[in-house]
Amino acid sequence: MAGEREILFSLAGRIHVLLRRQTNRIIDVEWMCCDVLYAKEVLRLARLEASQELYELAIRVEDVHPLLPRIKREAVESELKPASSHLKYVVSLR
Repeated sequence: MAGEREILFSLAGRIHVLLRRQTNRIIDVEWMCCDVLYAKEVLRLARLEASQELYELAIRVEDVHPLLPRIKREAVESELKPASSHLKYVVSLR
């Protein structure tokens, strides 16, 4: 249990750094680990960015966070597909 909290804290810290660099938004890492509503909002903000690393960190936080319900990955990915389709040629060639 203590190991999971340390992993969660380090993941939240990495999200904090990336959001600060990319959007100039500061989040409270400790509050993200304790409050489920705050964590959901931070993860929503992380997914709105066009960053693969933030997206992967959000998935890892959902897997580790003890207060977040376990969700099906396909449902989240299908919701994000239309928004990220305009990045198709930025990431790869035709």
